[in-house]
Amino acid sequence: MIFDPETLIRINSARSGYEKALWYESARMDYRGNSVISEVNTAKHDKRKAKLAPAFAGKNVALLETKVDEWLAALVRAIRAKIAAGESTMDIGVMIQYFQVDLISELLIGKPWGDLEDEKDHFGYLKMSEFQVPAIQAFGFLPAARIIYTSPWFMKLFGPKPTDTGGLGLFMRVLQDEVEKRFKEKIGKPEGSWDILDEWIKNGVPPNECQFDLSLLVPAGSETSVMMIRGTLLLLMSSPVAYWKLKQEIRDGIAAGRISNPITSEETRGLEYTQAVVREGLRLMTPIGFGFSKLVPSSGDTICGKFIPGGTSVYPNYHSLMRCEEVFGSDAESFRPERFLGNSQDVAYMSKVVDLTFGGGRFVCLGKTVANLEMNKIFVELLRNFDFQVATPEKPWKRWAYGTFVIQDFRTRVTEDTTME
Repeated sequence: MIFDPETLIRINSARSGYEKALWYESARMDYRGNSVISEVNTAKHDKRKAKLAPAFAGKNVALLETKVDEWLAALVRAIRAKIAAGESTMDIGVMIQYFQVDLISELLIGKPWGDLEDEKDHFGYLKMSEFQVPAIQAFGFLPAARIIYTSPWFMKLFGPKPTDTGGLGLFMRVLQDEVEKRFKEKIGKPEGSWDILDEWIKNGVPPNECQFDLSLLVPAGSETSVMMIRGTLLLLMSSPVAYWKLKQEIRDGIAAGRISNPITSEETRGLEYTQAVVREGLRLMTPIGFGFSKLVPSSGDTICGKFIPGGTSVYPNYHSLMRCEEVFGSDAESFRPERFLGNSQDVAYMSKVVDLTFGGGRFVCLGKTVANLEMNKIFVELLRNFDFQVATPEKPWKRWAYGTFVIQDFRTRVTEDTTME
């Protein structure tokens, strides 16, 4: 495992000679083929990603922002409804999960699953993911187990299938049915709505690849952002100075007409302290602790003064990277957004290191645009409407680390803030 920032920047650069290691195969969910995440063949991966990426860029960014705004408003309404019903103490972690699943499902296939409105884990997805995330991580780090677990014959016999009546198989069938319907009804016809699946179809992504990538992008899009969002909320609630500084910046911005309702992406860039909170939250509550290994080029490489033979798997240790005192200072373990204030070279470098969370070059996260839209907006929208307090200060949540994270019982007391407008 490595956490040297310069090495990781080099590995993630556009001209890096590094390739995906076999660890990625542990993310395969269907014996019939790979998703863009589990595909380790560089040429196939790059060709496929080139068809998927345009859906998240260009003119589509405005459409993505509109959907993010709509679901942030829905989250605010859902929290307000619980307060009105006398349920001011709530599991805010689950509410954010419901919000995220509905947002991602609507972005991908144009239909929210209805988790937030119904306060229900439709299709058992969240329950399934709490098992699937640890399983993927465990098998990924055990080569012999990974080879068996991801082999076509094993997955065909024992893996999830769209014919299953529950679990991951049911989740796969929901997505498969939507893909089959879309190809039957949409090709050659005017499009009356927009979603990412439509963009993929226009870009020539075949049905089987659409299904495989949807099956991975739902968990990839929902299980990562929620860690940062929930974690940053906890850090803010545990840091009164930072909490009230952020509230004051929001209050001043509204009073000066610099914050619309909802806040725009452009407006968020002008909120210096909000941006600092987002960077500091992403640093300390990075969605990924470790994993996503890369193969050293055949010629070998020198890492931190040591020669590493070609073909060796190197694992980024994001948890240690984001607490590196040489980069973030002697108080790197502390939540202090002020470290990101200003325009110095040190601030720019710290931001560059934090951005490694999303990868880079051919390894950059497909959903980076959506994640940034969410992170920059959600704390403004939540704190302009509510105040948050940890309900159980001695044990605010339960958290398990499996490379990525599983969180339960994030109980908070939420009250309305009527002073902002």
